[in-house]
Amino acid sequence: MELLNKIDIDWKNVKTIFRRELANYFNTPIGYIFLGIFVILVNFLFFFITRFFDRGYSLQGMFDMLKLIYLAFIPVITMRLWAEERRSGTVELLLTLPINEIELILGKYFSALVFLALALATTLVLPIIALYVSSPDLMVLFGSYLGALLSGSAYIAMGLYISWLTRDQITAFLLSFLACLFIYLLGYQPVLQFFGPLKELLGFLSVSWHSDSLAAGLLDTRDLLYYISFSALFIYLNKISIQNFRRGN
Repeated sequence: MELLNKIDIDWKNVKTIFRRELANYFNTPIGYIFLGIFVILVNFLFFFITRFFDRGYSLQGMFDMLKLIYLAFIPVITMRLWAEERRSGTVELLLTLPINEIELILGKYFSALVFLALALATTLVLPIIALYVSSPDLMVLFGSYLGALLSGSAYIAMGLYISWLTRDQITAFLLSFLACLFIYLLGYQPVLQFFGPLKELLGFLSVSWHSDSLAAGLLDTRDLLYYISFSALFIYLNKISIQNFRRGN
């Protein structure tokens, strides 16, 4: 609690930035297009690729598919958050407002996280069907969705930081995609086999490794702390970068 009290955050400012950024997703058709593509990839292709009805209405295939979809979807929703501000010059205006770096970052971070949560909400038809026709383990279902949201939050924090590093959205997308792919591969078993005794350590550093643990219905505080630490690290790096930018100006 003492640490939280030392962090100077005006949540009204965070809310202002959050509303601005969330509205930006829907002020143009782009946000709706992204959600539409997400719906098609997850809900429709899921039936054909994972054979939902033939495998006892298991949703494991959907969450495995989400790990791959995230590699492109998360960079798409984070690429413009800072890169467009820097390209258009509005970042200088933002930095003149009585809003500190953390408030700016958290406003953008939470807007992307809510957009991701809305995308995940479009998949709820699948567990509803599963609950209607079978008896899935509710703890596994809850853990799978929690893991999907938390892994997405970690990727968002990293993508937001990478977006700050460039003025070009396409570059931000490509760098975020490669970074997400690298973190994903750290938990990919066929890749880990090449690292011998280091495979457990590398696996622990992977976002997907911890989501697998949650998907098993095991709510381990170590997994929660991992996601909090991962996101906090990139939020901190983003804060330092903005402070350096301010000093440079």
